[in-house]
Amino acid sequence: MADLIIPNWHPLLVHFTVGLIVSSTLFLALSKVVQKKHVTIFETAGKWTLWLGAAITVLTVLAGIQAFNSVAHDDIAHKVMKVHRAWALGSAAAIIVVAVWTYKSKAISSAIVAASLGLSGLVGVTGYLGAELVYRHGLGVMRLPDVSGEGHNHREEAKGHDEDHDHAAADAESDQRGSASPAVIDGHSHSSLNAQDYAQHFQEALYGGNFESVAASFAKDAIIFENGVREASLENYLEHHLKPEMPMLEAAQRKVITRNVRETDNLALITTSATLSIMNNDKRYNFYSVETLGLVKVGGEWKVSHAHWSSSPIKKQ
Repeated sequence: MADLIIPNWHPLLVHFTVGLIVSSTLFLALSKVVQKKHVTIFETAGKWTLWLGAAITVLTVLAGIQAFNSVAHDDIAHKVMKVHRAWALGSAAAIIVVAVWTYKSKAISSAIVAASLGLSGLVGVTGYLGAELVYRHGLGVMRLPDVSGEGHNHREEAKGHDEDHDHAAADAESDQRGSASPAVIDGHSHSSLNAQDYAQHFQEALYGGNFESVAASFAKDAIIFENGVREASLENYLEHHLKPEMPMLEAAQRKVITRNVRETDNLALITTSATLSIMNNDKRYNFYSVETLGLVKVGGEWKVSHAHWSSSPIKKQ
């Protein structure tokens, strides 16, 4: 049963809340504009969909609270989760209030219809924030598809066959340039560094505010994890996570505790543990941090094909 709905029942229940509340708004609004002989039908449909929506919303909120306390997430996603939770609780309270109001009213007034329209707006905003958590921050996503194979990486075929050839030629030329001129970190080409030195220079760029060097160090198909949550894509990680965090990382106080290196000719695994001290909103936070880098050699130069960062707060004694 635990695997029936992944990761919990919230994604299923929330769609009933949205569908029933929006349907109720539509029925109640129609009851004000249709002919009198149809008013009772639309009022009855509007009331029952609202009441059923209110009942389902209680279950949706309970499942959402369980998800809030169980789904793995990072600091950025946590901030969005808190905003989503506030909107969800406010929306649920409003739904219940309007449902009780409708139950006690003898007829559907214009004020009830206006309130119902407001409910749909609240549900829409809450749903958007929930979609942000899934599609932008990857919450609750157990697996992302591998974009490979003909027919699965859809291109804009309308641009024509010739344009595809142009892109392929440009990619080939770019690859040739990359092989001939390895990427550089702080004056060192990846091909001139062993894995341990590469990891050290990568970290210096990461905590030194050198976004361009860090971005250039990743393989195109790199897989990124933060605190157990897989990033939707390398581009999403760079633009929406790393870039906003770079000033904070640059200002952080970092002390390496251990570094373990396993290296072959073309593969390497580097695990680094460190302490981080970060200022945020005039407060200092201290963490244990573990970084795992999986490196491969592409065209004779190191590239990061896998990266996993995790951290835990240092508790005061």
